Amino acid sequence: MSVKYAKLKKDWVLRGWTDAPMVVANLVNGDVRKLQQKSFYIADSCDGVTNFNSLAFISNHHDLLDLLIKEDIAEECQEGDSIQSYQLYRKANNPRITEIHWCVTGRCNLNCRHCYMQSTSGRYGELPFTEMVRLIEQFEQANVLQVSLSGGEPFIRKDIIDIIELLANKKIWLSYIYSNGLLITEDHLKEIKRVGFAPNFQISFDGVGVHDQMRGVYGVESGVIESIKRIRDVGFPLIIATSIDKTNIERLAETYELLKELGIQSWRIGTPRDAGNWRGATTALQLDEQAKACEQLLNRWLKDGKPFYIQLAGFYAGGPLLNEATSICDLGLATSAPTDSVCSESTGDYLPDTADFTPNCYDCIACREQPNLLPDGTLVPCPGYVDIVELETMPNLLREGLSKAWSKSYLREIVDLKKKDLLTKNPECAICELFKNCGMGCRALAFTETGDLMAKDPISCELWKNGIKKRFEDLAMAETSRG
Repeated sequence: MSVKYAKLKKDWVLRGWTDAPMVVANLVNGDVRKLQQKSFYIADSCDGVTNFNSLAFISNHHDLLDLLIKEDIAEECQEGDSIQSYQLYRKANNPRITEIHWCVTGRCNLNCRHCYMQSTSGRYGELPFTEMVRLIEQFEQANVLQVSLSGGEPFIRKDIIDIIELLANKKIWLSYIYSNGLLITEDHLKEIKRVGFAPNFQISFDGVGVHDQMRGVYGVESGVIESIKRIRDVGFPLIIATSIDKTNIERLAETYELLKELGIQSWRIGTPRDAGNWRGATTALQLDEQAKACEQLLNRWLKDGKPFYIQLAGFYAGGPLLNEATSICDLGLATSAPTDSVCSESTGDYLPDTADFTPNCYDCIACREQPNLLPDGTLVPCPGYVDIVELETMPNLLREGLSKAWSKSYLREIVDLKKKDLLTKNPECAICELFKNCGMGCRALAFTETGDLMAKDPISCELWKNGIKKRFEDLAMAETSRG
C-alpha cells in the first residue's frame, strides 16, 4: 500500500477556546477558521507522521485534505517530517481572544496636544521586565495569537527588543507597532527582522510643515520623515496616522503628495478624541469642516488610482489592503471575522461590514477579540475606553489572570453587549430605517459625547441621517465605474 503524509504549514496552528473549541489559525495574517469535527480530525492528522492512506481515512477525508492543501494551510510531506510543537492543538479555558493591543509603557519622548494617555505625565506608568514576562505567559495560556505594541512610545523602553524576542519565543506574532518614529534605529529594525517578525509599522505624522505643532516638540518633523524612509527601506509595511484639527487641515494636500512619494501602504486620518490632553481643546474641527477636507482628498486619491489604502475619519475607507485573509466556506471550513465586521442574526457567523446590522449582532467584534492592555496591567475593551471609564471597574492582569478576566468581569459584560441590548435603551433606533447601516455606532464615542455607554453614538447618527456616508460612497463608486 502506498503512503501519504501531510503537515500544517509553519504559520498555521491548531487552537481552541470555550466558544470556538476547534480552530485552525494563521499566526502571521490573523486568519482564523472554525472547524467542524470532521475537518478538525483531518487538520489534526496533518502532523507528518499519520498515513492518510491507512484504513482510518475514507474518500471524504481525502477531499478535506485536498482542500487544506489547496488553501495553503497544509502540504504533503515525507514520513517523519513532523510539525513543530507550537502547532499542536491547545485549548484555552476562556473565550476567543485573537489579539491584544498592548501599551507597553505610559512614557513618551513627545508632548502631544491630543494624547489620550497623557504620556508626559506618566499617568499609567511602566511595568518592569519581570512583570512583562508574566503577562506574556498569560497571553500564551489564553491562546492569544497576535500582539500589537504601542505606548506611550514603545521604543522608549530599553528592553523593547527583549519583549519582542520573548513574544517570538512564545510563537505570539507581532502584528503592529505604533510609534512616533523618532527613537527607531536601524539596529531595532534589524533585530525585529532577526527574530522573524515583519510587523506593520504605524507612524504618527500630522502634516508637512505642521507636524511639530500637534506633537508639542519643535524640530522633530524631519526626524519622523527620515524614520519613515528607514522603515520603508527595510521593507516593513508602513501606515501613517494623521490627527487633524484647525492647525493642520489646510496641509492635507501637501501631506498626501509626500506620503505618495514615500511609498506608504496606508494612510489613516482621524480627529483627536475628547480625552486626556485634548480635553478643552479649542482647535477641534466641526463635522462639516472634516467632511469638506476629506472629500477633496478622496477625489484626489481616486484620480490617482488609489495609490494606497486610505481611511478618511469616519467618512470612507478603501483601497488596497495590507493583509487580505483568504476565505473558505465549504467542507466544514469557515472564516472568522475581520475587525470591521458584524454578525449574522440567523447563523451567529460573521459577515463583512457591508452586511446589515441586526438586533442579534454583537455590538463590537473588535472589542470581543482584540482588547487593549494598559501599561499598568489594566485591560479595557479598546483604546477608546481609556480615560472615559473608571479603571477600577476593569480587570487588572497583575491581580487576576487573563483567562479569568476575559471570561467573567465587567469588561466581559461590555464586550458581550448586543445591539438588542442597546435598542431597549434607544427605542427610536429600532424603527429607524438606517439602523441596519449605523448599528448605533461606537460605545466609546457614545460615552464620550453623551456620558452614557448605552446611548446611540450621535456622530454615527449624523453621518448616516445627513447622507454624508452615502455621499462619500457614491463618489468612490462613480469614479470606480468610470475607471
